[in-house]
Amino acid sequence: MIRLATFNIQYGAPVPAEHATAIVGVDRAGEQSARQLARDIAALEADVLGLQEVDRGKIRSGRVDQLRVIAERTGLTPLFAETRHKYGMALLTRLPVMNARVLELAGRTSPWIRDDSSSVGWRFKWPDKRACLYALLDTPEGPLAVGVTHLSTVRPVARRQFQIAARGCEDFAPGVPAVLMGDLNLRINQVEEEIPGTGFAILARGNASPSWAPIIQIDHILGRGVTGRANRVVQMPVSDHAAVVVEARIDAGVSKLQDAIQEPQTGVPKRKTDTPE
Repeated sequence: MIRLATFNIQYGAPVPAEHATAIVGVDRAGEQSARQLARDIAALEADVLGLQEVDRGKIRSGRVDQLRVIAERTGLTPLFAETRHKYGMALLTRLPVMNARVLELAGRTSPWIRDDSSSVGWRFKWPDKRACLYALLDTPEGPLAVGVTHLSTVRPVARRQFQIAARGCEDFAPGVPAVLMGDLNLRINQVEEEIPGTGFAILARGNASPSWAPIIQIDHILGRGVTGRANRVVQMPVSDHAAVVVEARIDAGVSKLQDAIQEPQTGVPKRKTDTPE
């Protein structure tokens, strides 16, 4: 059995003080919230962990390298994909890493978004850089490809990026069982609409946002050739998202590695850019 977890840590921002899960006396991201975050993540005891919105030395979070603090506390091997300066996604694991890649996902080219709630019908939002971080892991049950991503907040763009990230798993590790996890910015019914034809199935169901009173699910763990045995949502004192945890098993059968395995990887994976169609 492999324990999978995904968590948008919202750069270590503490839960607002009026909520029961808040850290007493801590009202901003910094060293103290990072240490609490690392302790709570370590308590999940995940074998494979995907994190989104990770700061690595930014002023807003006290110049703390959050990935370093979490990796040291958990003892997990970290991989990182920077999507903005000193900010991005991470994949941490206790399993051997055989290969890794970052796929840059095509997004919006214009900062203007149609918004029917606005008096002018449009709003300004600078295009975000998005990516999917893949790792090929050597598990006791056989090889497993894992993708961690954080998709656009603009839903039509997120849908397109999801399809690219899902196809990217097969391109990265052909024929290998796969997991795709992260903050997809798609609700459960929208993920159900997108997965036909991808081979992926939903492994976790449960609202995780906002973390102190969850009413929607946009954080997902999906599997292809992987079966989820149990899942839970874990409320945290940091972030407006809760963590999503799944106990999973790789389905019986022989997977083909083909050219997926290269040399063991750590640190910063090589990058590949998706070309808009």
